[in-house]
Amino acid sequence: MNNQVQPTPNAGGRVTLREMLAYGSGGLTDFFFLNVVLSLATQIYVTGMGMNMALLGVALAIAKTVSAACAPLFGAWSDNTRGRWGRRRPYILLAGIAGAVLLPFLWCVPHGSHWLRFVYIAGMFTVFSVLFTAFSVPYGALGFEMTTDYDERTRVFAWKGYLGAFGALAAAWFYKFCTLRIFPNEVAGARWLSVIVGVLMCGGALATFFFCRERTLRHEQPPVPIGEALRLTVRNKPFMLLQAANQILMLALAITSSMGWYVFLYYVCGGDKQRVADISAFGGSIAFATSLGANALGVAVSARLGKRRAGVTGFALVVLSIVILPWTLTAAHPWWNVAAWVIAGLGVPMISLMAASMTADVCDEDELETGLRREGAFSAVNSLFGRIMQLLIVLVGNVLPWLVGFREISQGTGQIAPPSLDLLVRMKWLLIGVQLAGVLLAFGFFRLFPITRRRSEETRRILDERNRGSANSSGELQPVQIP
Repeated sequence: MNNQVQPTPNAGGRVTLREMLAYGSGGLTDFFFLNVVLSLATQIYVTGMGMNMALLGVALAIAKTVSAACAPLFGAWSDNTRGRWGRRRPYILLAGIAGAVLLPFLWCVPHGSHWLRFVYIAGMFTVFSVLFTAFSVPYGALGFEMTTDYDERTRVFAWKGYLGAFGALAAAWFYKFCTLRIFPNEVAGARWLSVIVGVLMCGGALATFFFCRERTLRHEQPPVPIGEALRLTVRNKPFMLLQAANQILMLALAITSSMGWYVFLYYVCGGDKQRVADISAFGGSIAFATSLGANALGVAVSARLGKRRAGVTGFALVVLSIVILPWTLTAAHPWWNVAAWVIAGLGVPMISLMAASMTADVCDEDELETGLRREGAFSAVNSLFGRIMQLLIVLVGNVLPWLVGFREISQGTGQIAPPSLDLLVRMKWLLIGVQLAGVLLAFGFFRLFPITRRRSEETRRILDERNRGSANSSGELQPVQIP
């Protein structure tokens, strides 16, 4: 029996290439908001500044907690905003520029005690994280509402992935850039890096603001209180299954990042920071092409077999990248790590692409049930869960090395005391076990997602007929574009 369903054309669902590029440019801003600090926190604050690792984890956790609490606020404000520039774009512009300006100051930590540094980092990163939430929630909602077509939704988020791949390419060179000899140390390098990244962040926010057009309806939708919006959203079973799969996957892969840094630096590269920088930079550059291919592959597989099978393909690749770690995480062949990065670089973007496109399909089903367009609420809850996962990452991620016996992180000179070989081996196997268990659990939730192509297109057909009927009777629901 042939289970493939051919796409149904949607005349009103096309998105121009310029809009896709503009939305993808905003994805660069979104990527840098999240990844500049996360990818450099341990290397700069702990290794470079001698910051206490436990205090750093608490400081980042405070910031994540505050930003998580703000996510529902920005979702409700975005859904209920009325103005000339639309519901989403004012937040995208203002928060994007403000975050870009603040970024270099995150590394200007004053000299003094660990507690003084803790207060500065916690305060600055809290403000930065709130700005990230103010940007990312409306930005995600804008992507969900740009088209009503099943496959076009995947293409919109694929362009976010294409542009985001350039961000991942840049991130692979972050630490290499910070260690260039033109800088006195990696801390100074991080400050200059942030100036350059800040300019790119501003460009992405401006492109999204000026060239993306919000598609909405003329009728005035009643404001939805924050509590009611949260209740309706978390009761949506397909959305919660998708959230469980996506968030557990990201948690499993990221929670071992601090421990992975020690394993890679001391076990694989023998404490040679320059070798670490070289492998990270060149390996990340190879993975860049893989990431571009992952989004194109995701679009192709989704168009032919549906989004769920494309996501399953991505999970299979991620599992393979973990299974080979016992042979790639080795001092004898440090460059073999690139193989695992390349395979994961195919799988993870495919899963992320499908999750974003599937969430847009969920928004249609929600409208069918509630009569409301609540993309901001779904984006906010997605952001809320993401911040909770990030909170667990900075809290548990910095504790995992302690669970296997890593107690002393400083020799009192601002330098890290290298762990013993036996301790590094335990870290390696804990890393592999945590990642594999988490990815398999996430896959189990993903397999339960119920919305197929056929179901999504039938939902869209009913909504279109309902809207046309309402427009014919009242003349209120004609689609318009906000300038």
